[in-house]
Amino acid sequence: MTFNFKELLARAAFDYVGPVFTEWWNKNSSRYNLPDLSKINAKQLLGAKYFMTLKLGYKGQFFEFPNEPLISLSLNKTIVETATVGKYRRGSVLEYISTENYQITIKVLCVDQDNPDEYPASQVQVMNEMFAINDALDVVSNPFFEMFGIRKIVLKDKQVDEMKGSQGLQGFTFTAIENQDFYADLNDKEILEKDFLKT
Repeated sequence: MTFNFKELLARAAFDYVGPVFTEWWNKNSSRYNLPDLSKINAKQLLGAKYFMTLKLGYKGQFFEFPNEPLISLSLNKTIVETATVGKYRRGSVLEYISTENYQITIKVLCVDQDNPDEYPASQVQVMNEMFAINDALDVVSNPFFEMFGIRKIVLKDKQVDEMKGSQGLQGFTFTAIENQDFYADLNDKEILEKDFLKT
């Protein structure tokens, strides 16, 4: 019995191997069909993981994640819990404060398709240059992020994954947060105030 150690390692780290080789993808693409996102309620997608191309832009410069990264989203609310007083009272009073920004996890596997046994230095350099930008990055034509209204993200954390015995692979795990323009928040506030005054 023979084993493809690169595939096993990628599966262990990412649950799935992206379409690195065109021939392999043509033969096996049916096993990895993504659901039709247009027929799924947006709330059902939170916490789900999907593969797709992702390109970010910054001041005319573009950075594309290689080999269809694995993307997942989460969304939290800030709620203050105040304990109630009384022998026969149970529970606490919950006060909604705000809904936080989307938290994003991006897992990517760098591999040179033309030289899969050589370290993917050029792809790794792109990942490092992108993370070095200390500003919001524009999401360029990504339908998954567009569904949730995510058009800018800030990269918060970069983890260089350990790749034992695989000189041709390098994995990264990025965490990011959705970034909204301040003027958009002010416009939303004005709209809400006008609607409130009408009632």
